[in-house]
Amino acid sequence: MFDYSIMERILSSPKKTRLHGDVLRILFLHMDPILPLPRLKMLSVLYHVLGAIPSYQGSVGPALNELCLGLQSEEVAPALSGVYVKDLHVRLACLNAAKCIPAISSRSVPQDVEIATSIWIALHDPEKSVAEVAEDLWDRYDCEFGTDYSGLFRAVSHVNYNVRVVASDALVAVLDEYPDTLQESLATLFSLYIRDSGVGDDMIDSGWFGRQVIAMALHAAADVLRTKDLPVVMTFLISRALADTNVDVRGRMINVGIMIIDKHGKDNVSLLFPIFENYLNKKASDEEKYDLVREGVVIFTGALAKHLSKDDPKVHAVVEKLLEVINSPSEAEDALSLVTRLLDQLMKSEKYRERRGAAFGLAGVIKGFGISSLKKYGVAIVLREGLAHRNSAKCREGSLLAFGCLCEKLGKFFEP
Repeated sequence: MFDYSIMERILSSPKKTRLHGDVLRILFLHMDPILPLPRLKMLSVLYHVLGAIPSYQGSVGPALNELCLGLQSEEVAPALSGVYVKDLHVRLACLNAAKCIPAISSRSVPQDVEIATSIWIALHDPEKSVAEVAEDLWDRYDCEFGTDYSGLFRAVSHVNYNVRVVASDALVAVLDEYPDTLQESLATLFSLYIRDSGVGDDMIDSGWFGRQVIAMALHAAADVLRTKDLPVVMTFLISRALADTNVDVRGRMINVGIMIIDKHGKDNVSLLFPIFENYLNKKASDEEKYDLVREGVVIFTGALAKHLSKDDPKVHAVVEKLLEVINSPSEAEDALSLVTRLLDQLMKSEKYRERRGAAFGLAGVIKGFGISSLKKYGVAIVLREGLAHRNSAKCREGSLLAFGCLCEKLGKFFEP
């Protein structure tokens, strides 16, 4: 019998060695389903080899299939660990090999949260080839997902970025099927955000990527939120997320709010506006934090206004609140920061609705700062440059949206 531990050490190398070929050949001779092999360890190391040395794909793929022929039903869940690898060809090889597991091929897999989670995540992989194989596996699994999302929440915090992104989409998909679990799941996401908000002894914010994916999950969940969920999410954004210390996370959280307003704002102005107004009426206990949150709430308020007809009396309430906030004493750099943020979203956001919301927010801000702020903060120059940008349709469209909103808000005082 061969000494597997020595082979495992060689194959665990991060790059190809001169021994790899010989070790793999020996390993491939010992794949018989009836042999007492450390199959799960062998699968794990072959996933590693496949990720580190893609050129072995032609030989490692069939070996994975053979190994899986000897797996028992209780070994199905750990065998699917390849689903969580960042390399596409490894995920695909893992899923194809899983079809060879007797319990799966015979459709006799017992209901199991780990198995369901792994296949469900693969089912929502952005790569079509992976999702198609996962769909076949899901049919063979032939069980409901259920309401235990513990595996999905672990995946949301996974070290690999691709897993975090897919897990957030997979979570939203299952919430769509089980809407009664939405509030509890939101509470879990908020708890994960709080868990990842601490700064270590070295003063390094190592939890920002965890908070980033919470923002992704909330953004994806906008479609499935119900009216009663809106105050819960908006209160979380205002009380915590809009003041995030990480610029990327903070920007994503602002986009979460804009997305929610875009999806649900039209029918919920009377529900959402008081939430924003309540915060803006508060006195600042922490000036720096207040300015960050205020920036987001002003953008939300501007985005909410776009759902109203200009003749709607609620528009006046929204605009008046914007003007009140903007005219409150603040440092010049705070004003510049707000305008810069709005212009950046206007020109760079991938979503039309986010650019449109930024246009409304910008128009309200400029009206509050006064017509001179167009020149003072370089707004007019940025908009003209965006309009003339030959290589970016987003910039041209964003500029047009802003010009339209400025014309409406400033009237005869504004000349494009």
